[in-house]
Amino acid sequence: MIAGCNGSGKSSFSNAIVPKGIIPYDYDKHFLKTYHRLSDSDIRDVMAHNIVRAELKEEVLFSIDNQKDFCYETNFNSTPLYWPEKFKKAGYELILVFFCLDSIKEAKRRVQIRVENGGHFVPEAEIENRYMLGYRNLNMHFQYFDTVHLLNSSYYKKEPRHILSIREGDVLATTHLPGFLNDLIPTIISLT
Repeated sequence: MIAGCNGSGKSSFSNAIVPKGIIPYDYDKHFLKTYHRLSDSDIRDVMAHNIVRAELKEEVLFSIDNQKDFCYETNFNSTPLYWPEKFKKAGYELILVFFCLDSIKEAKRRVQIRVENGGHFVPEAEIENRYMLGYRNLNMHFQYFDTVHLLNSSYYKKEPRHILSIREGDVLATTHLPGFLNDLIPTIISLT
């Protein structure tokens, strides 16, 4: 699973960090494509979300039924364990890669840049909410995953930098712990 707030670099870097042959399911990309092909209406947004959720579910179930590796992108803000629970029950190893961004302000700035370049818009309140909930859920649920890698993606247009890796609840490696994470993920920081 590739996670992080809006603008953290999930879509930009996910293909570079997954094993060859795996294409991460980019919900936002599928949503935007579906949204634009639907007729304009009051329920266009809801319809696009429903269609894309159904497509994601279909891909997840296909992967589980055929014992294929699967990766998807998420803000990790709502129902963070919904899909991981299904994969865990099916015997999958769960790997979480979380892109850490240093501020809500930077998340908003990057979303604005994305919109200016034809990407999808996200309301500011939603960016703020997803930022905080993503870190809260990371701090609460990291032990559910077999392996967790945290990457600092705060450096615009630069490769994310390794922060730390956790395997089965134990810290395997720590490269650099940025101070902005102290209040966001205190349980994880206490392991170091």
